[in-house]
Amino acid sequence: MLPPAYRTQVYFPNLLAPLLRSLLHLTSPPVFSQLDTPHSPSPLVYISYQLRSFSKETAFWSTFGLWFEFQLVVQKIGQDGVWQRVGLEIGEDIFLFVAQRRPQSYHWSIPHSDVDLLLGVGGKGSNIPKVDDTFENILLMKVDIDE
Repeated sequence: MLPPAYRTQVYFPNLLAPLLRSLLHLTSPPVFSQLDTPHSPSPLVYISYQLRSFSKETAFWSTFGLWFEFQLVVQKIGQDGVWQRVGLEIGEDIFLFVAQRRPQSYHWSIPHSDVDLLLGVGGKGSNIPKVDDTFENILLMKVDIDE
C-alpha cells in the first residue's frame, strides 16, 4: 500500500520556513507512524511551484533538498510520446515536484529558529549551514525532455 500523499503550494516567501517546518512535521512520527518498520517509505509530498522571485525562494529549495529527495514530475504527451514536465501547458514557470523524506533525516535535529532552518542548520545531522543544489540543477537542465 502506498503512503498517504500530502499536497501543498508555495505562495509567499515569508511563509517558506513555516511551510518547510510543516512538511517536516507531517512526515515525522507521530503524525506519520508507518516508520515503525525499517523499510516503510515516507509519505509522498507534491509541491506545485510557480517561479516568482528566485532570489527569495532559493533558500527554501536549497534547504528542502537537504531533508527531502525530490524530482520533477514529467508526462508523456501525444502520440509521438514526447516527455514534458507537468505544468508546462499552463506556463513556462510552473513546476510540479514529488518528494519523500530522506530516511537519514529522521535522526537529525530540526532547528527551532526559522532563520537557521532556511540556512540548512540541522541538515545532514550537523549545525553548520549548508545547501542542496537539486532545485538549481533542475532549472538549469531545461527540463523539456524528448524521448
